Amino acid sequence: MSNVALVQVSFNNDDPASTLKVVTKPIPKPAPGQVVVHIKLRPINPSDFNNLLMGGLIEGGRNGSPGSEGFGIVHEVGEGVTTLHEGQRVIPVTMFESYTGNGSFQKYICINANHVLPVPDDISDEIAAQFLVNPLTSYSILKDLQVPKGQYMIQSSAGSVLGKQVITLAKHWGIKSINVVRRSEQKAELKALGADEVICSTDEDVVARVKEITGGKGAWGALDPVGGTITGMLASCVRDGGQMFIYGVLGGFTLTMGTKDLFRGVSLQGWVLFRKGIINPEILNALYTEILPLVRHGIISVAEVEKHDLTDFKQALAKAAEPGRSGKILLVSA
Repeated sequence: MSNVALVQVSFNNDDPASTLKVVTKPIPKPAPGQVVVHIKLRPINPSDFNNLLMGGLIEGGRNGSPGSEGFGIVHEVGEGVTTLHEGQRVIPVTMFESYTGNGSFQKYICINANHVLPVPDDISDEIAAQFLVNPLTSYSILKDLQVPKGQYMIQSSAGSVLGKQVITLAKHWGIKSINVVRRSEQKAELKALGADEVICSTDEDVVARVKEITGGKGAWGALDPVGGTITGMLASCVRDGGQMFIYGVLGGFTLTMGTKDLFRGVSLQGWVLFRKGIINPEILNALYTEILPLVRHGIISVAEVEKHDLTDFKQALAKAAEPGRSGKILLVSA
């Protein structure tokens, strides 16, 4: 057996697939306190595209493997590991490892045992593969926004997997959601999920609609994974003294905001999951315990999937980048 891996050899904003190549290398051996996980499934997330497009995210240069999450089976345990065993279904927490080139886009990964989460029998492989990045983000960021029950929050990119999770979680917590999309055909689906309001930015005046919905008060706060001009639009929708969390760069690496909204006390804050302290195993396990029942009961639901072999990454990346895609592309290695 050998370790088949996708390694990043360059950075290319125009063709992210060209930055990767398939290599074969030995299966790693675990040091004391580590385990080797045979990764079976891993999704392609926007953060993985950022690794390929932005450059500089992989420490120590090139020839490392990206990949922010995945699902696998424990292949070998190192000395002193008593909490895991060979053959166990697990989630290796690779979101930290990916920034050092030891991400999930490889068949086998060596990782500290305290950064590996056991998967209950009633959680499918496909759900486990998507359990970390989006569910942890949707849960933590909405909690941090501190929207009082019965108040409105607003979000852009509401038709994304994470946006849908925010909708269902907000409904569960008694928070009203205003959801901005780019295509009017998305409205019915989001309404069915529990969205209170859905606004299509291509044919509606978003700011005017929010004022109408909120009686002129504005939304309590906003979540924005897009940036660009969308940030300024959402800022104009937020109440005086309201807060916005910017947690993505789907619209590019710059953003705009009007000084009028700054003078109203609207604040912008970059929100990154890493800063929630989840590199600490105790914090990670506590969050996992909180979120597991929400996923189990469908309050936070993961996306439908389309599977591609790990070595078929070029087609998989192209599929994942398609505009309007609502599901997840999973890279598979048997």
